[in-house]
Amino acid sequence: MSQTTVNEFKPTVAKNRIIFLDVLRGFALMGILFANILSWSGMKFLPFHEIKAMGNVETDAMLYKLLKFFVDTKFYTLFSLLFGVGFYLQYSRNGEKSSFNGTYLSRLTILLIIGVCHALIWSGDILMLYALMGFALFALRKLPPKRMLTLAIVLFCLPLLLDVVYMYTFVPEMSLLPKIALKVYPDMVPDQVVAGFQSESYVSVFKTNLHNVIWRWYDFIPSGRPFKVLGLFLLGFYLYHVEFFTKFSKQNKYLVTLLLCGLTFTGLTLVIGGSVASFSRSWNDILYRAIHEVGQITLGLSYVCVLAKLVDRFPDFIFFRWLKNYGRQSMSSYLGHTLLGIIVFYPFIGWGFFGQLTLETVFEVAVLILSLQLLFCTVWFRFFSFGPVEWLWRCATYRTWFPLRNKK
Repeated sequence: MSQTTVNEFKPTVAKNRIIFLDVLRGFALMGILFANILSWSGMKFLPFHEIKAMGNVETDAMLYKLLKFFVDTKFYTLFSLLFGVGFYLQYSRNGEKSSFNGTYLSRLTILLIIGVCHALIWSGDILMLYALMGFALFALRKLPPKRMLTLAIVLFCLPLLLDVVYMYTFVPEMSLLPKIALKVYPDMVPDQVVAGFQSESYVSVFKTNLHNVIWRWYDFIPSGRPFKVLGLFLLGFYLYHVEFFTKFSKQNKYLVTLLLCGLTFTGLTLVIGGSVASFSRSWNDILYRAIHEVGQITLGLSYVCVLAKLVDRFPDFIFFRWLKNYGRQSMSSYLGHTLLGIIVFYPFIGWGFFGQLTLETVFEVAVLILSLQLLFCTVWFRFFSFGPVEWLWRCATYRTWFPLRNKK
């Protein structure tokens, strides 16, 4: 890419960033860490009888319920909305420039490559899916915002309609897997999965992870995750266009309405019972999924409102400054989750605590990882303008070396 083209469309520099969005992105990363650490720690794959044998059952059960209610799916919702917001900001500022299309597609291609590499070491990677749905978002960029909202609603509803089709076609012929762990595979029992990750052989760990990657992408069929992610991208685009993040999120009526809806519908899912990651076998399952979607989105948006009011009221609160720096390094921090998780839990390269800790202790490890990352990000931005991975991503996208150190 020529220097002229690079000068036409440059990445956002620190002085042009919207601080609240960085704080919100850091907040979303914090929740994602607590959700994903179930996988690195082995808690997700450990048979229930082994979890009970560790003791601490009542405390762990309470913590898991709190995680399911307030964290699970809500923070990836925030992160997905913010992807749409990021695209809106880039497109609104640079969409008319001749270099925008090629540069943004290059950015997504590099994101896809990063995601593939990340998935090879951890099956829970979301970057591949974000990149692929990012291409779809790019293709829809010229839709009027109101049509984006309509399409987002259609995309949220589509998995439910497909689930009804599945329920009346091939699902009745599928055998029901015994729920002996949080995550159960039809071709590998939990003990085998745990043994694979507890191995000191990288080859064994790699094969087990690759097995999980394949099944994760298969699980996108019953969960409808690709449709939902694209829907959230479009919703984020629309909400920023109508000033939800910068104006309406600070109003009490939206906070109260979204919070009450989120708590009510999420609470109903606990009463009804079900799963968004499995094929529905009854109308009760369909109802659960529909209510869960509403609760997931409204509770996630209520978090935006709560945080917006707090940041507006206490702009100099030190924790918000830490979250801002954390959000500015969102890619580095997200990949850092995996790196630190592997070091702590996988025996082939680290301390080998996989499947050895109670959920309470696992969350304590998450707090430690979060604290280390907040400290790292705060110190890093005293000297540098971009996060390490963010800087490499920008240089590769624009095919030029940007200054990394702060000028001052």
